[in-house]
Amino acid sequence: MTLMKQNNPLYGLKLELMLTELSDHYTWPGLSKALRIDRFDFHTGMKSTCKFLRNNQWAREKVETFYLYEYKAFPYPEVKLLSKPPRDRHIPEGQIAGEPKVITEALIERVDLACKHRVYDKVIRNKPEPVYDPSNPWGVK
Repeated sequence: MTLMKQNNPLYGLKLELMLTELSDHYTWPGLSKALRIDRFDFHTGMKSTCKFLRNNQWAREKVETFYLYEYKAFPYPEVKLLSKPPRDRHIPEGQIAGEPKVITEALIERVDLACKHRVYDKVIRNKPEPVYDPSNPWGVK
């Protein structure tokens, strides 16, 4: 096992297992309040929630940050490391997980601030518009 894998608590952790641990401890309304993700207010099932998080990178990274630094209680990293995705960060050797923290306003602000340091790559989805041919309006070849 490489050093990166050994020092990353998220390595090999499935999203469903992480959500189950968090929801069992904090409940879905508690997660909604702590993470400010309205999707958790009307939790419709684990499968749909996992799909939402896979489709929305910002939400998944917010949940992963909350899991690492509030639920597992690892110390927050330096600001420059917060710009990396949580799965690319590693925990220094010798640090062990602590007890889950209680949801407070300070905790909510701390998670929001940590997530604001993350910079996302711009995805360009503009495809060139096909050339319109009046003699073939449906584009049939």
